[in-house]
Amino acid sequence: MLPANERTPLPSLLIVEDEFLIANDLRRILTKGGYQIDGIAGSVEEAKGQIAGKRPDIVLLDIFLDGHETGIDLAHWLNKQAIPFVFLSANLTDGLLEEAKVTQPFGFLTKPFREKDVLSTLEIARYRYAHSEESKLRQQQSIQIAVNNASINMQDREQFCLAIADQINRFVPFSFFTLQIGLPEESSFYWLMLKKTADNTFSKISLITLLQDEADESFLKKLDQEAPDRLSEKTGVFSGETFDQLCQSYVTARACRDKFNVRSLALFPIPLKRNAVTTITLSSTLTDGFSAKDYQTVDLICPQIALTLDNLLAYQELDTRRQIKAIELAVANAFRSEASMSAILVLVAQAINELLPVDLLALYRINGLQTSGADILSTVQKIKGQFEPLDSQSLPLYSTISPSSWEAALVGMQACLMKPTLHVGLQFTQQATDNVVGELYRKELGLQSFMYVPISNGEQPVASLILASKAPYAFTYKDLYTLQDISQHMSLALENVLAFERIRMLSERLEQEKTYLVEEIKTSHNFGEIIGHSPAMQVVFTNISQVAPTDATVLILGETGTGKELVARAVHNLSSRKKRDIIKINCAALPAQLIESELFGHERGSFTGATEKRIGKFELASGGTLFLDEIGELPLELQAKLLRAIQEKEIERIGGRGPIRIDARIIAATNRNLQQEVAEGRFRSDLYYRLNVFPIVVPPLRNRTDDIQPLALHFLRRISKKLGKPLTGIANDTLHQLLTYSWPGNIRELEHVLERAAILARSAILELAEPLQSALQTDLSMGTSPRVEHVQPIDETMREAILAALTKAGGRIRGRGGAAELLNLKPTTLEARMKKLRILLRR
Repeated sequence: MLPANERTPLPSLLIVEDEFLIANDLRRILTKGGYQIDGIAGSVEEAKGQIAGKRPDIVLLDIFLDGHETGIDLAHWLNKQAIPFVFLSANLTDGLLEEAKVTQPFGFLTKPFREKDVLSTLEIARYRYAHSEESKLRQQQSIQIAVNNASINMQDREQFCLAIADQINRFVPFSFFTLQIGLPEESSFYWLMLKKTADNTFSKISLITLLQDEADESFLKKLDQEAPDRLSEKTGVFSGETFDQLCQSYVTARACRDKFNVRSLALFPIPLKRNAVTTITLSSTLTDGFSAKDYQTVDLICPQIALTLDNLLAYQELDTRRQIKAIELAVANAFRSEASMSAILVLVAQAINELLPVDLLALYRINGLQTSGADILSTVQKIKGQFEPLDSQSLPLYSTISPSSWEAALVGMQACLMKPTLHVGLQFTQQATDNVVGELYRKELGLQSFMYVPISNGEQPVASLILASKAPYAFTYKDLYTLQDISQHMSLALENVLAFERIRMLSERLEQEKTYLVEEIKTSHNFGEIIGHSPAMQVVFTNISQVAPTDATVLILGETGTGKELVARAVHNLSSRKKRDIIKINCAALPAQLIESELFGHERGSFTGATEKRIGKFELASGGTLFLDEIGELPLELQAKLLRAIQEKEIERIGGRGPIRIDARIIAATNRNLQQEVAEGRFRSDLYYRLNVFPIVVPPLRNRTDDIQPLALHFLRRISKKLGKPLTGIANDTLHQLLTYSWPGNIRELEHVLERAAILARSAILELAEPLQSALQTDLSMGTSPRVEHVQPIDETMREAILAALTKAGGRIRGRGGAAELLNLKPTTLEARMKKLRILLRR
């Protein structure tokens, strides 16, 4: 409270009255009451002049004034200046009173005046004005609070504009809302225009849509860099004549008038902390859409909008940097993935697409880093939101381009890809037609804009990164600068990839040059645990190499003792299942009643003696390999269950309650002729065909005599170590016997013969204790000599044997069941002997 001896100063007054006596009488009353009189005006024009010189607190205004403007006209003007007034009048008609009320005066004084009435009316006017100012302040505060609540936590420009437009529209109605942000230092311009709909929501209008009838292609392509005109430098309310003058000078105002019937504008500058030209524009289809009071209301919250925009731009800048760092990390990880270049580019495109939406990404390699023209350009494209490698040869129009033209076009692209470039809209279309590659991609994929930047290692360019989009104005120069930042971090990673690629190419070349040597090594050294380099064994090795990487069922055929188990182990060790064990079961070594339990397992108590649960060989081999040796000995009743297990990949334990899924590769072996077993009803034909997916025939030792000496020396070293005897070689006579013997027991017999000789050996050179004889010769030597009644020449005996074999084989020499197989001869040897004996086949 003020001290008792201090009085609150009374407001200053301006008297607008054209009658001198009445004006002086009012001055006397008011001066006596303590009011300060700024002056007396006799007309509207004089009153405006005095107010321009000194603004009064209250105006006493006569409704009837001399001149073409009345007190009511001045009242409207005073409202715009936010100056309170009290009307002075003598006689008011009803019509004139209504006009006066529209101006919202703070009181009426009727002539002649009484001093008491004048002072009390002014006191009431002062009270009403004070409360109206308080109301206005509360309204302004509510607007500020609403704008603050709407813009807080906003991290997107478009969301911010929608929130601000919604709040402003509640206090100052408009038809269109526009935000312009020009950043000269970044060569960037942002525009967002919102149209108010019938339900007070907002729809977005692009700048290109607004100006497409006002500007050409070259003008439109610059809209992301600079404003279309300098309308943002204007401030204030423009309506009527001033709006028409604005439309003559500024293309955006003219476009709003012509396209959306705008008739008035209110432009508000937004002072940002950074170097920026920022404006909010309210547009109305009404001629007098905005008043001075409306302008003041919106202008009051402009500093708050500026603060929010500063924070928003700073956040977006930080977010962009964060995204760029995330992209750089994703790109680095992609290049460390050791995948193919196409797979790497898919990961790179997915990362870049988060910040710069694209429809195509390509990498062009420079300076001979590629092996062929087809490797120069690696491309991925977006299909249903996912990136996939793109092969140019798959495009329909590719067939219309000659290979030489395509190669020349790819090489010709290098010159233009050496500097950062942006092509959008019509410019891209014109540039694409100059190159076969660009035209193909434009027509086939509908691309309308692209940009590219070189990727350099130091000062030396190694590649160019290309982005393309189906939108005509998809990229801006700011996007190009962003892509340059990304490319700088790609250079080292790309150089490492290209270096490893060159190493890989050289390694492949060396590998190709060493192919013959590798094959020679394979033929002269062990194939796993198998020893042999004969042609027959090379066929076996080839078959093993072909079938091992697959999960196909293998059937190993061969006489007893040929090493069928070693072949099965070699197939397993070269397969993807080599980390798991190979589970073996000999179908001939177990009683028939136990084989089922061994194969499939049993539950506790499922039969007499089943005192505990047992896991079968199929379950043990799941994930690995199951080797069924001597499969020909499997009882017929179990063959059906084995067939189901192989075919359905599931088994059921004896006494089990349900099937068990298994994943075991099947390798079977037998020394029987399964075809003959099937024919005689001892082996199921369906099981045979299920097992005979990939047969491998292991040749008998008599058909691979070239392997006898390496095998003998291998066994000699092993036996010497086992027995502790220094055996260093094999006698020539012994070796000759080994080479000429038929070996009915094959490799197993060879090993046992050598072991028996080693046990009896008395020197370091191994000699056989007794000559090698076949079982038939042994039987003959132990009994009486057969009686020979007639001896014929060897050629005649051979001729009869060949003819008998041809007759039995139906005239066939080669193949299974042919004469060569019956005579245990090679087909070429049989044909040579037939030629020597002049045996001709009848056609």
